[in-house]
Amino acid sequence: MHKEILESLEDVGSGPIGCGPFVLKGEEEKNNDEKNKEEHEALSKARESHLVVAALITTVTFAAAFTLPGGYKSDRDTTILAEKSAFIVFVISDAMSMVLSIFVVFIRLLISLIQGLEMEKNKEIGEDTTRILFGVATLFTVIGMGTMIIAFITGIYAVLELSLGLAINTYLIGLSFFFLVYLVFRFISKDIKDKTSR
Repeated sequence: MHKEILESLEDVGSGPIGCGPFVLKGEEEKNNDEKNKEEHEALSKARESHLVVAALITTVTFAAAFTLPGGYKSDRDTTILAEKSAFIVFVISDAMSMVLSIFVVFIRLLISLIQGLEMEKNKEIGEDTTRILFGVATLFTVIGMGTMIIAFITGIYAVLELSLGLAINTYLIGLSFFFLVYLVFRFISKDIKDKTSR
């Protein structure tokens, strides 16, 4: 009899409004489990993309450090542009980008270890920690992209300093990255405000 009652209550929420006065505990848990599973899969995909982006930034900045703009002086094995301020900014921003991206790879490794260890122990602590680390990794990835753009701009400027018009145009095109990032974040924040005001 109890089973028949539960089966008859399953279609209570299938009317035109879409929700009935009864919420079955088993059904609510099932919906929460599905939502948690979807959330976990989305977070895993985002973490994987972080790893790919961080590895790409690391590869590019590492290569840029050894193929310095302007080349080398053959008699002393030093860079030709070592005295220029644009070159100094290039080296510093390239190093910052590389360190941040390698740190993101380290955070990703740490998240994997925490998830592996916490599977057997307290799952809540592991999930909270991984979310915080994920936020830090996101921030460092964005900063690493920004410093990579700065390295690109200053490296081009150091090489093209004699043709000032081309150097300034390249500088402006590179700086448009920051303007585009600003527009994207503004769009996202506007969308969030619209959804919360409803």
